[in-house]
Amino acid sequence: MQDYLTLTDSDFDKFFKVFIKYTDEKCEGSPPEWTHIPATTRADLKTLYTAWSTAYAKTIEPHTPVDTKAKNEAKDEAKAKIRPFVNLYLREDQPAVTDIDRTAMGIPNKDKTPTHHPVPDIKPETEAVPSGKGRHTVIAMNPQAKNKKKPPLVTGVAFAHRVRSSDEAKVPAQDMPSDFQVKTTREFQWTEDLYGKIADYATAYENEGGKRGPWSDVVSVIIA
Repeated sequence: MQDYLTLTDSDFDKFFKVFIKYTDEKCEGSPPEWTHIPATTRADLKTLYTAWSTAYAKTIEPHTPVDTKAKNEAKDEAKAKIRPFVNLYLREDQPAVTDIDRTAMGIPNKDKTPTHHPVPDIKPETEAVPSGKGRHTVIAMNPQAKNKKKPPLVTGVAFAHRVRSSDEAKVPAQDMPSDFQVKTTREFQWTEDLYGKIADYATAYENEGGKRGPWSDVVSVIIA
């Protein structure tokens, strides 16, 4: 099954707009049909949609590479939040949400035939390098492939990240916040007030069923 978030920019814009509108209608009716989704969580998604639509609009007309870069970053950030939202609040064992709801929102319903999704067993290698002021590029690399691409049956990568001072110890990757995305490279931009601190990163592969493999070793880079 193709990943439902692998869309062109125009199709992603339509999907995201419908996604927000449909969720609002279900949560804000009188009485609301859905009461299990926190208002703050929906507000966060609306903020991401505003950021995405604003950045996307600038690329419809003649635009600069900076506009394209901002649009791509807004899209990646939105996708990284939509996926866990769907997995938590719109999953198939959520009784308030029907197959019809998911279809209307552009979210595919799972095949009712049981499918075995093997848990990824490859531990990626994580590379994290400075790539600009306060910016780090983090890459999940497959040590078993010459091209370092993600293994078969892997949908994407979970990126764990944490900022700490030099006198704080590292924590295991599973205890760090993480974001999921399809691409194996992720950019982290830190603000100036964090310069001089240390950013810890780790990566893990996830399959189509949302099952996560082993975390990589935690690597550290100074924010500068």
